[in-house]
Amino acid sequence: MDNRNNFSNEKYLAARNRLVERNEDFINNIYLDIKGLPTVGIGVLLVNRQKDRSWELNYSRVNLLADIANISELDRKNLVSTLEKYTDTLDKHRDEKYQTLASFRKSNFGKEAQVVLGPISFGKNGKSSSWDIFTSEQSKMKFFLTREQTLELYNKISPEYENTLDNEILKTVNCPQEALSEEQRAGLYSMVYHGSTGKARRVADAIGDYWRGEISENMLRSRIEKNVMDAKFPIRSENELKYMEKIKERPQKHSMEKSDTNLAELDLSPTDKLQALIQGFKNDKDGTFTAKALADNADVVANFRDELRESLKQNQAQEVAQNTPQVQEERSYGGRSFG
Repeated sequence: MDNRNNFSNEKYLAARNRLVERNEDFINNIYLDIKGLPTVGIGVLLVNRQKDRSWELNYSRVNLLADIANISELDRKNLVSTLEKYTDTLDKHRDEKYQTLASFRKSNFGKEAQVVLGPISFGKNGKSSSWDIFTSEQSKMKFFLTREQTLELYNKISPEYENTLDNEILKTVNCPQEALSEEQRAGLYSMVYHGSTGKARRVADAIGDYWRGEISENMLRSRIEKNVMDAKFPIRSENELKYMEKIKERPQKHSMEKSDTNLAELDLSPTDKLQALIQGFKNDKDGTFTAKALADNADVVANFRDELRESLKQNQAQEVAQNTPQVQEERSYGGRSFG
């Protein structure tokens, strides 16, 4: 990351950590999310999804967690064996989801989970979407972290996600690292950290196209908004979108030769062309884009006007045809009054 021009690694790390913390919060113990996934600290998952969609315990993370927490060997073995048993239970109920702890406890999944883990309680962070384990007096074991240990765990595993971002996202879509602002890289990191790698690829692909001068800034903003927003995670998406909108100025040699308003010149689908035009109108503060778009697409505007005139003529003809029998019927009565 040090070879990027005008890129502050210090600024990036601050933005990255701020965004992840905003989406995840600090939870200084192990907890379950609404899918029953065992998690700790700043959203650090303790299981891995396999290719066949089964779940497997992430032994390296559990052992790293035990090292950072400085627990005894007996407690380490107890922690690993308990989470192994729970992972088997999780795999039996893969992809089940519960919006409340009460509904989870009543389910077969929740009942089996409590047999393995002991009591499951509401999260101390005040969020109903995280349920604490190993924290009550009746728990089979108790496990807590300090804030410093929570941060240490997060920092120890972050290189895994940085590597995924560089090698499985940016390289696969040909988006150079120097094309990203500090905020944009932080936004892509957040997507990777939360498992949204498909979304990260689509957004990075758009940034790469813009950096090479293949699309306009308006088109880039349209593609970013289209791909970042996820109805399932609206708050997280909005946070990421704010970071992705911090676009880095590309070199002059990569400036776009095609007009950003002449949509016919852009190799885009009709839907994407419409999105680009809408985004341009939304960002138009002084009417410049609107005037230029109308001028660059004069043939499209003319065709639209012709079609509109023809449509109006057809509608008028239909109205006349519909009203003609009524006029004849009125005349047949001879204007007589029935009063």
